[in-house]
Amino acid sequence: MSTTRRPLGSLCGVLNVGGEESLRRRVPRERTHVERAAMQMHERREETWRPLNRRRVAAFLELFLMAMVNVENAHRYGYQTRASAKMLNKALTTRVIPWIFRHRVFTRDDRQWPISLEQFKELNIYLAANLPNIHADYKWQFVITLFEEMKKEQERWRRLDEMEREVMEAVRRCLEF
Repeated sequence: MSTTRRPLGSLCGVLNVGGEESLRRRVPRERTHVERAAMQMHERREETWRPLNRRRVAAFLELFLMAMVNVENAHRYGYQTRASAKMLNKALTTRVIPWIFRHRVFTRDDRQWPISLEQFKELNIYLAANLPNIHADYKWQFVITLFEEMKKEQERWRRLDEMEREVMEAVRRCLEF
């Protein structure tokens, strides 16, 4: 099929190749990256009104940061609508942060943490810069304290592991002589 620049010629070519039904197809409306992410969350059943788990919280935080921090993703024209921003903030304050607060665990195993360290860092920076009243809330302050203590503990264990490796290397070298 040769392509022509004239619209009528293009339609005739499509009609000849694809048949009459090819012209009746409609193109779905253009969706932003955030809309596609929200639709994928819905298909995977990761909405915040369902009982929360780590996977659902991670999906919500990804959507929240995508829509609120990277504003160019939020809307086709590059700005966030008030209603969706209000809805995301409400879900964050009433569902997600209380869930993180209730499920905080002091352990080195990051698989048991309610959110990953990277998600915590991004969300903490956003809350400190844009939503200081939520950042100052006692629940979020407890979460901040927990993650700071866990980072210190991880650093302490990392240093101990390095020291142990150095000692084992020194012992191995001594035994070789």
